[in-house]
Amino acid sequence: MADTKEANSKRKEPAKKGLHGWKAALAVFGCGTLAAFGVFGVIVGVLSLVLSTASSGLSAGSDPVPVADQSIKQREEFRDDKFDLCHSTLRTISGISLIYDHGAGEYEDTSVDGGNPASNDLVRSDRCSGEVSAVDEGLVPWDFDFSYRAIIFSPDGDRDELASGDLTELRSEIEGSDLVITESGVGDLGDESYYYYGALTDNQEATYALVVKQRSATYTVRMTSPDDVPPETFAGEVRKFGPQLRITLENRIPK
Repeated sequence: MADTKEANSKRKEPAKKGLHGWKAALAVFGCGTLAAFGVFGVIVGVLSLVLSTASSGLSAGSDPVPVADQSIKQREEFRDDKFDLCHSTLRTISGISLIYDHGAGEYEDTSVDGGNPASNDLVRSDRCSGEVSAVDEGLVPWDFDFSYRAIIFSPDGDRDELASGDLTELRSEIEGSDLVITESGVGDLGDESYYYYGALTDNQEATYALVVKQRSATYTVRMTSPDDVPPETFAGEVRKFGPQLRITLENRIPK
């Protein structure tokens, strides 16, 4: 019996399952490292997706989206008190400083033929002028002149055709004026526009004029400077008029 007990005591105990000692430490370290790399990979993937989305949005255009690209809903009715381009709309234009001449008049309402307006026959027009601060501090303020004619209602329902005729007339007036035109072409505002650049015959002042048709309205922006201002500099300032005028004309002229 003693021999049997001694023999049993000498038998090897069964090996314990699992990892122990340095092997266990190495396994724990390896799993922790893999988990850390996994989390890091997820974070990098999310950041890459965000950055890729942002960069694709910016690459679509280097300039910020202008105000005029907002959704514009045309109105059914004409809000008389809300349609005043000279004294209301122009004052909301950002990035430009306009100083109006004293005694600027109010808008005028007539019929298409120039008579008294009616509920189905209304044309609103106005003109305002003054000074605009030049983009370069070394330049003196420029003179600006703004005028418009908006056909709100036409008895024959031909507002767009009438506005097209007004645009043609505006172009003829500039081409036959005292402006010696050295450059002209198609503009980039409104539904249709044309620009003219040159110098006045009497004082040789640099002048830039843009005529625009937007829906059933036309307007003219003219800027003049005694300095030798290139056309692209003028155009940069005149272009600031476009977005806000587009919103007003698209929204305030009824369907």
